[in-house]
Amino acid sequence: MLNRKKTWFLFVPVLLLFAAAVYLGLQKAESRPAGLVDFNNLGQPLPDLEPGEGEALVALVASSLKEGERLPPLPGKLGEDKNHRICFVTLADGLGKRAVSVGSGAGLYEALARAGEALSNEPLRKTFRWIKLDLVKGAQSGKDLDLEKPLGMDPSLFGLAIDGDVEKALLPEELVVSLARGGKRVSVERMNEILQQTRVARSSSEIGKNPSRYVLFNTISFFGDGKSAWPLFRGNREWREYSKADIDSALELAGKYLARSVKEDGAFVYQYEPFLGRESEDYNIVRHAGTIFAMMDLYGARKDPEVLKAAERAIGYLLRQVRGGIVFGKSVKMVVEGGDVKLGGNALAVLALSEYERVTGNRDHDEVMKGLAEWILATQATNGRFKVHKQSFPSGKVSSFQSEYYPGEAIFALMRVYALTGGKKWLDAADAGARYQLKVFSKLDDRRLPHDHWLLYGLNEVQRARPRQEFIDGARRFARVIIQAQHTRENQPQPDWDGGYYKPPRSAPTATRMEGLDSAFALARDFGGKEEAAQIRLAIERGMGFLLRIQAGPETAMYCKDPARSMGGFRESLASPSIRIDYVQHAISALLHRP
Repeated sequence: MLNRKKTWFLFVPVLLLFAAAVYLGLQKAESRPAGLVDFNNLGQPLPDLEPGEGEALVALVASSLKEGERLPPLPGKLGEDKNHRICFVTLADGLGKRAVSVGSGAGLYEALARAGEALSNEPLRKTFRWIKLDLVKGAQSGKDLDLEKPLGMDPSLFGLAIDGDVEKALLPEELVVSLARGGKRVSVERMNEILQQTRVARSSSEIGKNPSRYVLFNTISFFGDGKSAWPLFRGNREWREYSKADIDSALELAGKYLARSVKEDGAFVYQYEPFLGRESEDYNIVRHAGTIFAMMDLYGARKDPEVLKAAERAIGYLLRQVRGGIVFGKSVKMVVEGGDVKLGGNALAVLALSEYERVTGNRDHDEVMKGLAEWILATQATNGRFKVHKQSFPSGKVSSFQSEYYPGEAIFALMRVYALTGGKKWLDAADAGARYQLKVFSKLDDRRLPHDHWLLYGLNEVQRARPRQEFIDGARRFARVIIQAQHTRENQPQPDWDGGYYKPPRSAPTATRMEGLDSAFALARDFGGKEEAAQIRLAIERGMGFLLRIQAGPETAMYCKDPARSMGGFRESLASPSIRIDYVQHAISALLHRP
């Protein structure tokens, strides 16, 4: 009798566990849209769509959602497709909220229709500002994925489905959002957070750290902003073609990004992580000054009072870092940061203040500007060499540190002081500095030649005041080397690398080289190099397309914590969302002075 009671007591938990499992299974089944099938049952790879077809799909899906009607038949071959398909529909309000639905079925129409049906009770269905379609093109499975280790693939190109389950599938952009600090591996916690916060059909199960199976998938993607739609590659607009209006819009957005980034005390938000909504604590006064220069240059062209007001606050911060002193027997001004004075810091501060004076006519900072330039003169040797690139303050101890780019910055800065004052000493110093740098670089082969855009800025201005054939020849060589290093659609496997520099291509290296080519183009155009000018222009056009591609637009902003804050910023690379002030600075300068 006692044994029977004991047996029944042990059996009760088993029954309870079984009942719970059944209940949870039913709940999951109810949450899954009817007919949803996993990645393991995909049909033939989805062929590339014809031009205009993806944009038409965006319009059809958006309209059916807004009107609360079933998706109308798809046109042409799209409607004839009967292979098993998986589609994602993402809606965003432009304020940081997203809703994502997944649909699958026999053919593209059925998959899209089911994705739309899953959104029937979603509040964003009628109020969304942006819409994105991701049509799964193909997939491949793998085993033993360790999410605590770096991913063995590019997360910006592939989505990830754990166990092939659509309810545990993240789009490529969402994988990038999930990357832990350093960008080498994903954060499982963040992946689960994305799924729980965005999926309209939420699963109770979570992604574990060591899934036994996974599926990598790629997508054909399209984005719509309510007015128009466009295809995406790697989550970015392709920008194969662009107009002057597109460039102007990019400049306006970039200027407003920088204006928003200036705090009340005049310091910039130096680096911003838009997916996480985090600000960096790092700072660099050289880049601070360079960013002011770009802002004032932009203000001179567009007269945006918001940009001017923000730049003036930033100038105030810069001036508070200026100290007076005696260097090599001369009374000078110095930009001091962390107890150091840098040639680049003084040079870019001169550029910032001179540009402010040039475009506003305000000479309030004229004496400070000249004092900073006097330090450059005091530290220059008679042969044109800039002897000091870095020294301690107030001790004056000279560091062994040397920068390839500081001399070019100094030459350009001296020419801008010369343009404002007409003082011969500034021109003499710039002339000597330019000739010395060209001699130094003449000893380097092309592979070791720095792509010195600052020196090209300086050469363009020195040549116009004191023409020398060596300046033309030097600029010609720099332009040739820069063009040879540029990615094109023909020499790289990824089409969005076109126009960029480095592997993977990045925004600042691309923008700075375009700045240099802008100056080289002006020299070729004005001093008898028409064929060279045409070659340079072509390279600049490719570079402009890359810069437009890497600017944060709505298709990027929809994945950010604060979409409005990120708009207009230039990201570190095609796959890295990080925005730093110098990325934006150089892009503005490149876009503003394109031929």
